[in-house]
Order: sequence, then structure tokens, then C-alpha cells
Amino acid sequence: MRFFVLLAAAGCLFLAPFGAMAHSVVPEAERKAALKKLGTVKLEGEFDTVKGRVLRTREIVFSPGAVVALHEHLGRPGVAYIIEGEMTEYRVGADGRAVTAVKKAGETALEGTGVVHWWKNASDKTARALVVDIVPEK
Repeated sequence: MRFFVLLAAAGCLFLAPFGAMAHSVVPEAERKAALKKLGTVKLEGEFDTVKGRVLRTREIVFSPGAVVALHEHLGRPGVAYIIEGEMTEYRVGADGRAVTAVKKAGETALEGTGVVHWWKNASDKTARALVVDIVPEK
């Protein structure tokens, strides 16, 4: 038995065989799009099971002078993508020394287990970030 799905493209509706799409991970149109790889965080070693965890997405708006308190990532991998403005990240490096990086719109910070850091909007303009992480379900 063959299944079909109803698709919409350029204002037209058409049927496509489901089986043909089931083997594709990335739609053909997306393969041809200009993609910019932003980074990856390996999940191996982050936690033993995904049971009881969720993928969380947040948009955070930072007024000038706003601070995200010092914190450590333990089994809570994530990515922070700066949408607008800039944020200064203060991170403890692998050697225990402080590393400061200004992340501007279009840049990311990757956060895996062991990352200890805090953030500040040191500019005089609002900053916005998209933060995606895997956290315990509450």
C-alpha cells in the first residue's frame, strides 16, 4: 500500500508519495539553501538517558547592564545564539584562567558539561539571544 501526503508549495497543493520523503532527512529545497553551520555540542557523556529531559528553547532580552549570574553546565548542554546586539561572556577556561569574549549578532556560544561562565550586556543597547538547551523536565 502506498501513502501520499498533501504538500503546499508556491501556492499550489500537490500529493507526494510518503515513502519517497521518508528516507530523506533534509528536504531537497533545504539542501540547496545557503546554510551556515553555527556549531555543535556532543551529547556523549552529558547524561546517561534522555528520559526526564526536554529540549528547551528560550528567547532572552537583555537590557543594557543586564547580567546572567555565574553558573556551571553539568548535564545541561546548550547553545546561545545572539540575535541582536552583543553580549560579553566571561568563561573559566580549561586551565582555570578567565577568558572574555564579546559575542555579536550572528555568533554562538557552545555550552557543554564543565563550562563555567557568566554573561553581561556591557553595551548601551538591548541584546537578544536564542538559547536552546537540554534540561531536566520540571
